[in-house]
Amino acid sequence: MQFKYKARNSAGGVITGARDAPSEGAALEWIRQQGWVPISVEGEAKFSGVMAGEGSLWEKMSKIELTPARVNLKDKSVLFRQMATMIDSGITIAGAIDLLANQTENKILGKTMSVMRDAVGSGVTLAGAMARHLNVFNNLDISLVRAGEEGGVLDISLERLAVFVESQYALQKKVKAAMSYPVVVISFTLIVVVVLCIWIVPMFRRAFMGMGMTKLPVLTEFIFSISDFMVAYWWTLPMPFIALIAVLKMMRKTEGGAYLLDKGRIKSPITGDIVFKIIMARSFRTLATLVTAGVSILDALEMSADVADNRIVKEGFLAIKDRATNGIALNLSMKEHGLFPVMVGHMVSVGEETGRLDEVLGKVADWYDMELEEKIKSLTTIIEPVLIVVVGLIVALVVASVFVPIMQSMQQFM
Repeated sequence: MQFKYKARNSAGGVITGARDAPSEGAALEWIRQQGWVPISVEGEAKFSGVMAGEGSLWEKMSKIELTPARVNLKDKSVLFRQMATMIDSGITIAGAIDLLANQTENKILGKTMSVMRDAVGSGVTLAGAMARHLNVFNNLDISLVRAGEEGGVLDISLERLAVFVESQYALQKKVKAAMSYPVVVISFTLIVVVVLCIWIVPMFRRAFMGMGMTKLPVLTEFIFSISDFMVAYWWTLPMPFIALIAVLKMMRKTEGGAYLLDKGRIKSPITGDIVFKIIMARSFRTLATLVTAGVSILDALEMSADVADNRIVKEGFLAIKDRATNGIALNLSMKEHGLFPVMVGHMVSVGEETGRLDEVLGKVADWYDMELEEKIKSLTTIIEPVLIVVVGLIVALVVASVFVPIMQSMQQFM
């Protein structure tokens, strides 16, 4: 089997090539015999991110998880920061991984680190070991670590990666905090309405019938009709939500439907601007981190497009990458593309002219973060009274439908 390798020679230069070997371990041994330090070794055959050269195809397939486990951003940021500190203190990579494997509280991450410890101990690079666990580490993580290994600044790359993951975790918490209030209020309102209509309103209906009240106000009849439907067909209540989820999933599976959904996410009247700023903040933070770590601008643009998780934004970054391939400056592409604000194009222009593009890209990400925070604050300020009024009106309608007939009956007896 042929293995593509990348190694560093005694002069510090990077050497790339290919070598026929029976296994990955044999290829690594050959590289070390040449007096080189291996950076990465990849077999010609890969399956779902599992490197070739270790066992049969059946053994590799048996290792693939049908439901890949996830490690949250907080755990990953702690892991990268601890690893950076250990390596900076002089601890070997294998030793740092061994310590982290034993002290990590997250079981999935601990198991992954144990497997990585054996791989690194056999001569595999840290980036190569991480590439075998795509359910835990993404392409961005692997690229930054590989750039650090190639440049001899692994501790710095891990520190940058920790800062990046922490910023993503902070962004995630910010969005969740903003969404939790309306979700809780709307859910509570729906539960209250269902309880009133299924259990409380029928009790008043029976009481009115016992009092001989046959003619009721229009509002009361309307609420009673809704109550009768919910009591008789309560099992249909979740169906609209299930149908909506099914339609969205079906649309997501088609290219046209997915495109429409992605466009709707960033163009919707209330939440569209927030979603757009979240995507842009994440993409520019990724781009800034990759450029700072020394990843080529073309690869950085492609990975930034991938983390966008939106076809509209992804197309924008890929269009800039295509133009950059032809030698067109980033700032010109961004100014001409309608996706990016004019200010972003001017900031990138300054970065390219002064040779501080990584710094400026980080400031662009900070600007999007600031805009996002202000947008969330303003939306939260508006949505709180709106939700209170809506909830109050719904409850008031139900209560009024019950108490209006009671007041009318009391007036008849007076």
